Amino acid sequence: MNNNSNLLEDGQIVEERVSRTGGEATLRKYTKGRFLGKGGFAKCYEFTSMETKKTCAAKVITKATLTKPRAKQKVSLRY
Repeated sequence: MNNNSNLLEDGQIVEERVSRTGGEATLRKYTKGRFLGKGGFAKCYEFTSMETKKTCAAKVITKATLTKPRAKQKVSLRY
């Protein structure tokens, strides 16, 4: 898709692969909902788990915005 303003269509299914200790991986599926807002380099959308029906918010970041090391550092996950 050439238009970055609409990266994912409403109702589109998004998959998340979750790796567990021991190499086992599970797949979680979400349905994209309404647009919530945007920041410096990400857009926030409502997502609903297809399994639990719980709603959450998630940031959608285009890879093109992660060209600088500082941008990558801002997004890195810390546990």
